[in-house]
Amino acid sequence: MPLQPLVVQLSEGQKKEAMKRFRHKYSEELIKIESDLNDVLTAIAEAEFLAQYLGEQPEIKELKKRQAEVETLQQRRLYLGKIIDRLDQYTPQEKAVAVPVPSGGAAAGAPKPGGIKRY
Repeated sequence: MPLQPLVVQLSEGQKKEAMKRFRHKYSEELIKIESDLNDVLTAIAEAEFLAQYLGEQPEIKELKKRQAEVETLQQRRLYLGKIIDRLDQYTPQEKAVAVPVPSGGAAAGAPKPGGIKRY
């Protein structure tokens, strides 16, 4: 007797959580990519600045070679931005929950006993 194939269906809550989880994952990756991109752009700017004074030294040439890395990181950054925008667009917004502010009970209105200092 052959086994029936497993079928999984996500509930609405699971769908929302999956979208939130992936948005968070992509947001973290975007932060990392922006940090890496900033480092590479700084290295290239330093290389161009130092080239004015030192000429084309091997170390400076290596820093300038990272220009291709900039293009790759920028493309990934744009791609992640589009993914995050799409997830924001399709993720249903949750309703705000109104919670009353706690009043502090009866003790809040009662006078404090004399002679007790609170630090």
